[in-house]
Amino acid sequence: ILITIGTRSGIVPGAQAFSPINRSDLRGRQYVLVRTTTSRCPRLFNIYDDWRSDAIVVDTLPLDEETVQDCLEEFVQSEYGTTMFGCHDRAASIGVTGSIEFVDLSGPQVTLKLDGKFWHKRSFVLGRAAMWLNARIPEITDVLVADQDELQDFEEIIDEITGEVLFRKDKRSEDFNGDRATMEYQGMDPDMRGPFPQGGPMGGGSGGSMINPI
Repeated sequence: ILITIGTRSGIVPGAQAFSPINRSDLRGRQYVLVRTTTSRCPRLFNIYDDWRSDAIVVDTLPLDEETVQDCLEEFVQSEYGTTMFGCHDRAASIGVTGSIEFVDLSGPQVTLKLDGKFWHKRSFVLGRAAMWLNARIPEITDVLVADQDELQDFEEIIDEITGEVLFRKDKRSEDFNGDRATMEYQGMDPDMRGPFPQGGPMGGGSGGSMINPI
């Protein structure tokens, strides 16, 4: 099964929102579907942002493909996700095209796929997704990618004749305002702040200096 997260309908277990459309799955769990027109993918009233900012205890879910996909979408469709994934206008405006997709569930092991350009390190994106999936579905023991090249932020371009490395291609999105390079030069981890300064012109809270939980 390959699900493109950016095209799935936004659903969150137990959320509340203005004028929601409620539905139940076959097991009777309640969901809320919330759509807006300001982004190229649906937005959710989001449990992930509450958990990340306050480290609240969240309800846990049983492990199956559906719950993994739903929880992954909670992450993608969060306010924090607007700084990370190219399905959102906010991230797309600075050249981000990156997406994260569910690929397979094998026992307690979840396989995801990273595609496109991210401002953040790709290993950081996978790590954040893994933390959230494990918080929501504690039965998950491993979150990984099928191809380790998906975690590489640079691609080595090899001369086909000599086998020498001609140059390293940066797979990240453009450092649109120079902040990423500046933070790296200063010994800071740019991923912890994200591309948008808190309260900056691109909009505030998530993606600023909010870094909990580590």
